[in-house]
Amino acid sequence: MIKRLIIAFLQVFFLFQVFAQYPLIKGYVKGLNNENKKEPLPYANIHWLNTDIGVVADGSGYFELEKTNDQFNKIVVSYVGYYSDTVTVNEYNEIIEIVLTPAGNLDEIVVSGKQDPHSISALNPLNVEVITRDGLQRLACCSLAESFETSATVDVGYTDAVTGAKQIKMLGLAGIYSQMLTENQPSIRLLASTYGLNYVPGPWLKSISISKGTSSVVHGYESITGQINIDLKKPEDKQKLYLDLFVNEHQRVELNANAALKLSDKLQTIVLAHGSGLKNKVDNNNDGFLDLPTSNLFMVSNRYYFNHNNKIKSRFGFEVMTEERTGGQVQFNPEINNGGADYYGITINSERYNIYENTGFLLDSENNGSLAVNANFVYHSMNSYFGLRKYDAKQNSLNLRILYISNLGSKNHKMTGGFTLVTDNLKEVVNDTTLSRNEVVAGLFSEYTYSGEKFTVIAGLRGDYHNTFDFIVVPRLHFKYRLNENGSIRASVGRGLRSAYVLPENIGLLASSRRFVFEEDFQLEKAWNYGGNIIQKFQLDETRQLTVNVDFYRTVFQNQIVVDVNRDPTSVFFYNLKGESFSNSFQTDFIVDVFKGFEVTLAYRYNNVKITMDDELTRKPLASPHKGLASLHYSTKYEKWNFTFTTQYNGASKLPDTKSNPIEYQLEDNSPDYFIIHTQVLLKFSKWEAYIGAENLTNYKQENPILAADDPFGDYFDSSMVWGPVIGRSINAGIRFIID
Repeated sequence: MIKRLIIAFLQVFFLFQVFAQYPLIKGYVKGLNNENKKEPLPYANIHWLNTDIGVVADGSGYFELEKTNDQFNKIVVSYVGYYSDTVTVNEYNEIIEIVLTPAGNLDEIVVSGKQDPHSISALNPLNVEVITRDGLQRLACCSLAESFETSATVDVGYTDAVTGAKQIKMLGLAGIYSQMLTENQPSIRLLASTYGLNYVPGPWLKSISISKGTSSVVHGYESITGQINIDLKKPEDKQKLYLDLFVNEHQRVELNANAALKLSDKLQTIVLAHGSGLKNKVDNNNDGFLDLPTSNLFMVSNRYYFNHNNKIKSRFGFEVMTEERTGGQVQFNPEINNGGADYYGITINSERYNIYENTGFLLDSENNGSLAVNANFVYHSMNSYFGLRKYDAKQNSLNLRILYISNLGSKNHKMTGGFTLVTDNLKEVVNDTTLSRNEVVAGLFSEYTYSGEKFTVIAGLRGDYHNTFDFIVVPRLHFKYRLNENGSIRASVGRGLRSAYVLPENIGLLASSRRFVFEEDFQLEKAWNYGGNIIQKFQLDETRQLTVNVDFYRTVFQNQIVVDVNRDPTSVFFYNLKGESFSNSFQTDFIVDVFKGFEVTLAYRYNNVKITMDDELTRKPLASPHKGLASLHYSTKYEKWNFTFTTQYNGASKLPDTKSNPIEYQLEDNSPDYFIIHTQVLLKFSKWEAYIGAENLTNYKQENPILAADDPFGDYFDSSMVWGPVIGRSINAGIRFIID
């Protein structure tokens, strides 16, 4: 299979090399400065006369333009502040020079634009959904975990009913199968798998990009169902000062602040700080357990941006996080009862330090050749008790990537290649048992991109050597066909692999009385993902647009670490897959501007997820097959007032089998379906913003989310069977102060 894929990759490469050889006009666009000397005009516009077919020059003024029609013989060259020129072209494949004349003193032209708050790209070869800062502010999100409520692509739910930890699902599968990146560097993984969504404050976010299906080989082999890339605020952004105070009816208080400073012509910095806490003990369902853990979280990040003449660009910085959270029975006191049998309690104390750098060197301006060196080091420690269970862990992780990107003779052909090194050292202590694990993975990768007028193809291949699992190969292929200016068909196929860390990734199960049974040594998880989408955007008038998107993706596992909670409700069994495991995911989205200022998003998603447990192919427990979403947003003139209404429909989930429990501790076979509603009103002034909103407006919540809450140290206690909201309605309000 792998040999055939490699041969197909080479065939695709040479096929496009043959068919792409149209006559080329190559050249440089330059302009005369005040001293009448020539200087490059970066990003000048070049197009064939009387057409909209053209290109944009690169940073050095260099361009290449194909001649695909015999009628083309004149090009128009333009640049702001210079007179446009029309040039007759008779010779091809020779480099020409075009010099533009300054237009003299021109009146200032201000061009402004705004990114869509929520959009699905028709241009990107990958199926990417983007939520921008404006989209994120449509809900008063406290962290990354609350940032997906206006999207049907990603599901967010609680891992259990006592720790407050949240997890995501994508294409019907757990978030561990979706690669989480922060500015294209691996971030939320291992010990952060469960709690890491809370470690990204919402006000720090600039945008979120959600890519479905297999992703680029550049970022490693772990992505199976997709990739989520988090883009944070940057030192060079126009925002110089930001303050945000948030409170909700449960008395949770949160303060965010960031300030940017230009240190020199080449160096800029930004400091981001976050503090949040909940001291109030909330038990609205009167089961004797806190609905929300009390907590304190503090984070600070210092980020730098260095730019030397656009030849060397570097982003580097550090981040520090410390968190304390306490859950369990209302009477539990961590200073007295921690680890004891008087009252059931959970304490989790975490520290995390992250140092990163991202440096690029422009080495060949003619071919856009650049070298990048990326490094990221994470230290994470966790000390915790789950009732009588002790769980301590320490993680040291290093990610290093060196890559080179260059055009192959023209802008239509690009090659990316490089080297990666990943080391993960994890030491875990479970009661009196110590587990140590050290993984080292070194890899090489190569990715070829062809970008034509109608077709785009990305073919990637990587090989990695794992110190435990030896040599592994990951091929991936993406294809896009442009139907028209605003419509595309995309398809992808690729392989994903990952090494499972079962305790950090299933830590919610520690908040139960289940015995942990490890039946065998674990192998790599292996899966193929393939699918595609069709998207079409319709311009209804000058200001209104309709986007229609339909996609389907299938994930098939060759091996998976099965977390079997069906065989026995008092135990959980871990073993390698013996049989089938797959996920089929269908989704359709409609985004329409009904009239100026009023936008509506409608979406429906169906997931069919099945896995073989105890030799039987069954629906995956706690995986809802149906989801519907309707989000309405209205902005008045100049966006002074903003109103958002979002409702979600969540279908019934299969629940783990509890038939062998005593009758008072048995659950139904399936959960009920339910609706949930979020609303917000945002008022903007020149430098101030104020908002008030409600999460879960109808106060819907799962009844008795903790099984056997009356006997927390008994055999049937389980807080991990969560299928719906644990917390009821939450009224929130806040105020922001912004200086650009």
